[in-house]
Amino acid sequence: MKNNLYIALFAASALAFSSCESDIDNYMVDDTVGFLNSGLVETEVYLGTDDPTKVYAIKAGKGFQSAQASITVDDNVLTAYNELTSTTVKLDPLPADCYTISVASVTLTNDDYRMPFEISWNRDRLEAALAENPNQAIPLAMTVNTTATVAENRLTCLIKPSVAVPYVSFDKSGLVKAEVPTRESSSVSELYFKVNANFIAQRDINYTLEIDPTLISDYNEKNGTNFEILPEEAYELELEGNAIKQYLSSGMFKLTFHRDYLVPDKAPSKFGSYMLPVRLKSLSSSNIDPEKNYMLYAISVEALEVSKSKWSIVECNSDINDDPDATDAEKAANGPDALIDGTTSKWWRSIYRYSQDMPYYAVIDFGYKTTVAKVGFQIPASSNRRYANSKAGHVEFSIDGQTWTNGGTWESPSAATQSVEFEVTPVEARYMKFVIDTPFKNAVSGAIKNPNATAIGEINVWGEAVTWED
Repeated sequence: MKNNLYIALFAASALAFSSCESDIDNYMVDDTVGFLNSGLVETEVYLGTDDPTKVYAIKAGKGFQSAQASITVDDNVLTAYNELTSTTVKLDPLPADCYTISVASVTLTNDDYRMPFEISWNRDRLEAALAENPNQAIPLAMTVNTTATVAENRLTCLIKPSVAVPYVSFDKSGLVKAEVPTRESSSVSELYFKVNANFIAQRDINYTLEIDPTLISDYNEKNGTNFEILPEEAYELELEGNAIKQYLSSGMFKLTFHRDYLVPDKAPSKFGSYMLPVRLKSLSSSNIDPEKNYMLYAISVEALEVSKSKWSIVECNSDINDDPDATDAEKAANGPDALIDGTTSKWWRSIYRYSQDMPYYAVIDFGYKTTVAKVGFQIPASSNRRYANSKAGHVEFSIDGQTWTNGGTWESPSAATQSVEFEVTPVEARYMKFVIDTPFKNAVSGAIKNPNATAIGEINVWGEAVTWED
């Protein structure tokens, strides 16, 4: 009894499946055969290559019929097009010595849905012909031998060629900025960059790269920058063995960046602006695009503004607190501590009621060892900026507060310049001596008796704290 039930269910299922197949067929149309692209078909012919142009016959529908299709050059197609088009530019037939129809007949089996005819080009002759008249085309007519339906509206096309130079180029050419590396970044990063062809490669295009330092010097001179070449220890790059593979229009190459060389976990960062200048050196075929043949991969290791939470002033040789005539308000708002309080509303003011020779200096204790890459200062805010009079000076650094090394000089463009910043050779220090050597003018006026009197609103430092020794 069970066996009979199983047989009945199987028979019912088979009948239902057969019915579904039949329904699908009923909704599909018979095969139709014609050009994949009819009408005017524009195509680029690349000089220096031998790739043919493929014009496809397509069979659409159920797919149960086979077909044979062939093409011929038919000037009547061109005449009909010129009569129908509303444009004032008419097409002329392309001279027969510019091309050869190398595959003029194709067979589409039951399983095929498209097959290509092929047109080969005499590129030198084509370039000359199109230079004289760019509005030329090959008028093609298709003949179909098939039991399928012929697509009468897709039996003609006009192949209108134009010549182009085959180029290979960087997808990202020129300046390419990298993310700023930090100690939170991955120690090793694999980066992929694309090289493009403006055509489909008919065979592998092998390409080699080179590192060209002249690209950096040219960029620096043009843009007023100071990029250095990226040290070899900071990256890996395969200069050979890269390719755009057959039937593709792009390929990739890999750059491996080692963050820990520039930003080590247990040593000072190597602050600065770096570039890896990569140029396309050679190709196994085609041409290097002269406009997009290089990439400047730019990496900046930036010094951040150092927190002042542990800073203190340990010495200042021109302190308003030493003036016996200074008011309590002056002592509160204009003492050396105002140099590092985070605001220019309070500001350090030198002795001004009596004469005092320069230089003036303040010694800052960072509270811990710090790698310093840049120093800056701001003048007092609002109307108090009139007291600013610091033209030039220098900075010194020390580990112990006893032995000092010169860190570089600075100069302000004008007394009214609100903020001055200057880079120093990165140095590891616990103490900094900020020195004012030269004033802008004789400051004597009214209550001001000191010709060298000046004022500064805030001192800032960029770098990083030496936390790896904690």
